[in-house]
Amino acid sequence: MKYKKITLVFPGQGSQYVGMGKEFYDRFDFVKDIYNQAKQVLGYDLSEQCFRKRKFGKMIMHKDDLNKTIYTQPAVLTTSYACFKVFEKTLRERGLDVNVPLLAGHSLGEYTALLIAGAMDFKTCLSLVKTRATYMTDLGRGYPGAGLMAIVGKKKELDYDSVCTLCKDFGVYVTLNNTPKQIVVGGSKKNLAAMSKKLKEDGKRSTMLKVEGPFHTPIMKPAANKFKRVLDKIPIRIASKPIIANVSTHAIVDPDHTKKELFEQIYKIVDWRGSVEKLINNGGDLFIEVGPKKVLSNMIKDIDPSIPNLNVEDVESLEKTANELAG
Repeated sequence: MKYKKITLVFPGQGSQYVGMGKEFYDRFDFVKDIYNQAKQVLGYDLSEQCFRKRKFGKMIMHKDDLNKTIYTQPAVLTTSYACFKVFEKTLRERGLDVNVPLLAGHSLGEYTALLIAGAMDFKTCLSLVKTRATYMTDLGRGYPGAGLMAIVGKKKELDYDSVCTLCKDFGVYVTLNNTPKQIVVGGSKKNLAAMSKKLKEDGKRSTMLKVEGPFHTPIMKPAANKFKRVLDKIPIRIASKPIIANVSTHAIVDPDHTKKELFEQIYKIVDWRGSVEKLINNGGDLFIEVGPKKVLSNMIKDIDPSIPNLNVEDVESLEKTANELAG
């Protein structure tokens, strides 16, 4: 095989779309079983949330609910897990031995990576994500005047240190260090609006994000503290593969480090750029995004366009990826 070190990456909130995972759901009975297990944990039919909903005798799309954090996070986790199981089955049937020494996930996607690495079983992981989504939503409702804003470099890279300085000047926080051209900041919407004017003067574009709270900022610390009490009781195992963590960008395997990362991830910076650079420096020569959309693939291209990307989210992308690995 021409790729020596393949990294699987798993998307987070923002990658959801109506119909995600439906081709695999319709084609494979074991995928239906995954959604049935999810129904037992969540108490509602996730396939209806992801695909469509019955109303007044007609089938209509259900986009608004799917975009709510309490539904988005379980939905993206479940879809990504189902995509991985289909991918795994396809590789096994075709006799493809793929070397995947490291995993990573963006924010919520870190839970999918831990699930794939065997640190938790599916029901435990989904239950934890359900709790995480609930606590994050509840705290966000208490801060309606706070949110997130994406800063985008139009043609050149952003100066990370300069953005950090601006954040201090305007009393907000860096929340997602995504790529050299995209940094997300969070805090008071009033302060973010003032910072946006300054950025515009400097020739930089900024956009307020449609999220339900100032996620990954110190404002979320009370939600993290509450979540930690639940997290401490969860039986987490030693992972079978290291996961490059969002906050520290270190490889985590043991339960104590895993719990520390999941706790801190709620209120600290997600350093996706740092994680990807660590993976590349470790010799990663192919990234495969497993789950809905290609948000992470596009970010990785921005970080290092020389590293190839593939993805698995539907039948077409599955076939393309399997064929590339076979070649």
